[in-house]
Amino acid sequence: MDRRNFLDLLAKGASLGLLLKLSPLGMLEFVRAQSSATSFPKALLVDKAGNPFKLSSLKPHEPFVFAYPFAATPNILVNVDAELAPVDVKMPGGKNYRWPGGVGPRKSVVAYTSICPHAYSYAAPNLGAMGYYKPEGNRGPRMVCCSHLSAFDVARGGEVKGGPAPHALAAVALEYDAAKDEAYAVGFLGNPQFDEFFRAQNQALRDLFRTTARAREEVAKATVIPYAEHTKVPTTCPVLG
Repeated sequence: MDRRNFLDLLAKGASLGLLLKLSPLGMLEFVRAQSSATSFPKALLVDKAGNPFKLSSLKPHEPFVFAYPFAATPNILVNVDAELAPVDVKMPGGKNYRWPGGVGPRKSVVAYTSICPHAYSYAAPNLGAMGYYKPEGNRGPRMVCCSHLSAFDVARGGEVKGGPAPHALAAVALEYDAAKDEAYAVGFLGNPQFDEFFRAQNQALRDLFRTTARAREEVAKATVIPYAEHTKVPTTCPVLG
């Protein structure tokens, strides 16, 4: 890693302490992920009391939600109960990127936007179109949008496994501090399509937040809550792929 890339990472919110703790291979994966990420202001994941959220507290296959980078853009956080290795994710137009794998004590924790890249349905507080489905039989863990049955492999960077979605689900870039068991959201890998989402959901978001400005408020601390508490009406649907 050259000096320019190193300073670039620090500017994006990566702490010097974190970089020094990484193995050479871990540092390489972190650098590759950061170079492909869309950065947003760094936000500490916290619990409902405002204390740092401990990733070790996540039980396997129990999804949680946190808003980031905006008040109206929820993401799904889950422990898939298996160490997840980095993978290359293919995108239209050759804009491929390296997903760095899971984080947390067992490298089993992942987070993805809940906004489907097909028609921008999402895990809304009043209707949870996007949800998490634990492994079953030979099928691995998935996130599925029940609007049109797009399915995404959360163990492989959110790649599309079924349905009409045009590309992988955007992954939240998480910076994990192993010594404190705390995590920060620092951006997204892939294409989160927030502008398209705000246009498509404009009236619905105004109904929920009263104003567009409130819906677009940037999150300084990302409060993590159970999916069941976030979404009043969760949906279930067949899992394709």
